[in-house]
Amino acid sequence: MSDRPEVDWTTVPYRGLGDRTRPEPVDLATVVAGLPDGLRDRLAERADRLGYINGFLAVGLHHPGAVLALLDMTEQLKAALDPEHVLIVALATHQALGNEYERAQYLDVARAHGMSEAWIGAAQGRAVGGLTAAEEAVRRLTLAVVFAAPPTPALTAAGAHLDDRGLVAIIHLAARFVTTSRISHALSLRPMTGPSPTAHDDPRGTAAAPAE
Repeated sequence: MSDRPEVDWTTVPYRGLGDRTRPEPVDLATVVAGLPDGLRDRLAERADRLGYINGFLAVGLHHPGAVLALLDMTEQLKAALDPEHVLIVALATHQALGNEYERAQYLDVARAHGMSEAWIGAAQGRAVGGLTAAEEAVRRLTLAVVFAAPPTPALTAAGAHLDDRGLVAIIHLAARFVTTSRISHALSLRPMTGPSPTAHDDPRGTAAAPAE
């Protein structure tokens, strides 16, 4: 028996997807009953906690099995790393690739996690200093994945601070964020800033203007 919260899917808006020229998101109210339990639970948790489903998931639900696999992969990789290292991988990747949609989300996460603005700037490569030697090694290994740079120098540096399990988790997580950055770009997803939409908004027109 699932313990997911009860959700009225007819009132759950999409955020980050506000242009009708893009692929249409699914109709949550009709599709959710047919989703795998694991994915339905995850969507319900997000809707209960945030009040919306982001545009990336809304479009991805055309292929629910793939979305569930992606979420499972992401959670397992994040669980293998320190939270600060996860944030560095995310911020460094999305900054390097100009993915404002996901960068804005991880900026919010970093600030909620109590990270300073100096640390956040350094994690994105926008400021010098602010990271420990281990964190800087994580950032450089991430960028080696993002730009397909020769991996040996970055692997060697990161290997002084992390075991093989951690190194592989960073590489896989960086590759995951590269993938979702490309998808976000292809769908023209926009940062989810500004007030949350209400249940009365058009779910395909609630995205806020891009962050400056």
